Amino acid sequence: MTNSNVFNSMMKFSTTKFHDFYKSSNSVIPCYLQEVATIGWVASYEDPKNVANCDEKDFDTPQAAIAWLETKVPFALDRAEWGLPV
Repeated sequence: MTNSNVFNSMMKFSTTKFHDFYKSSNSVIPCYLQEVATIGWVASYEDPKNVANCDEKDFDTPQAAIAWLETKVPFALDRAEWGLPV
């Protein structure tokens, strides 16, 4: 897995050992993004402490999938990286 921000978004995603499968590196609970040939982009999250707090949804673009995840899961934001006051 790399530490790069693959999609240049506020919620950061890193590559994994699986092709077209990405994991958020700055979310509070595990978040994933996967490109599926027959579906498009699938975004999912899961709370290991509360299985009722999980969901997945498919999207046309990774940006739309990430925007949805950003409304569902808290994540840490590097304010300096985005030019915001620290």
